[in-house]
Amino acid sequence: MRLPNFVYESYPVIYVFAGIIAMSAVQSYLSFLSGLLLAMGGISILFMRRNYRLIKNQLSHLT
Repeated sequence: MRLPNFVYESYPVIYVFAGIIAMSAVQSYLSFLSGLLLAMGGISILFMRRNYRLIKNQLSHLT
């Protein structure tokens, strides 16, 4: 199943915001840890996508 582009691109941003909300909403260590992991996961997805697109763009200029 293929997602529309705007949904696919917005998932990592939603993960980061949900992580920040989870870290600040409830005052417990488990909530903070879960929010931190969610935010870090969203940020890592954003970096992986950016790196892939940079490499793909560089390789397309070589051929």
